[in-house]
Amino acid sequence: MNITLSAEAQAIVEREIGAGHSSTQEDVVIRALKLLDREQIVYDTMSDPKPIEAIGYSDRGEIHEWNDELRAQIRRDAMDTARLGKPITDDIKY
Repeated sequence: MNITLSAEAQAIVEREIGAGHSSTQEDVVIRALKLLDREQIVYDTMSDPKPIEAIGYSDRGEIHEWNDELRAQIRRDAMDTARLGKPITDDIKY
């Protein structure tokens, strides 16, 4: 396959090679296509609002290290919730 690049695209390719990020024009195109593919996977995932919400928590520093102490606390909270007769959310069950 032969591709004709615009002057702007050619400049980007040459800049990437000059910076040592890639060694050939083909390497630059392959890297770009892989990034595009990853971007599409992320976009497809983002149709679910929960990852977006999680990213927001992370950006605000509202995260906890996943460790034995946190798992035990989640388990205790779930047991307390069950004792009160309240339903346990699927997020906690699974």
